[in-house]
Amino acid sequence: MIHAFLPFFRWADHTAVAVWIRDSTWVFALLEVFHLFGLTLLLGTLVVVNLRLFGWGLAGHPLSEVASDALPFTIWGMIATIASGSLLFVSEALKCYASAPFFVKMGLLAAALLFTFTFHRYLTKKDTPPSAVTKFAACLCLTLWFGVGLAGRAIAFF
Repeated sequence: MIHAFLPFFRWADHTAVAVWIRDSTWVFALLEVFHLFGLTLLLGTLVVVNLRLFGWGLAGHPLSEVASDALPFTIWGMIATIASGSLLFVSEALKCYASAPFFVKMGLLAAALLFTFTFHRYLTKKDTPPSAVTKFAACLCLTLWFGVGLAGRAIAFF
């Protein structure tokens, strides 16, 4: 992997929080549940908004209203996922360092966050009819976020 990051991964793996999580019988499992709950909330709201952006579902509601109503839940889902994911990461930092799917996940996460809070957010503030651009944006947004989830799941297997 990227050798310049190895000291950071070693440091993270040896923090008191990492040791506490690893040594606990239940903490890692509870963090996993919280992580999956956050991911479910995040992806659920994004699916609703993107289906509306695509022109499917909630057609009687303006896109900007659907996106605005979903935003607090999306943000809470993101906070829960990133907070719990950070704790899960420190508890297995050296394992993550040796995992190609971890680096794929981090790359997809960066791209998904950037896309969601720039171009995608801009599109959902408008109440325009679905177009090729909005449909592509909806597909790209969902592809990035589901890619984050799939790459995260792959960490356990590779």
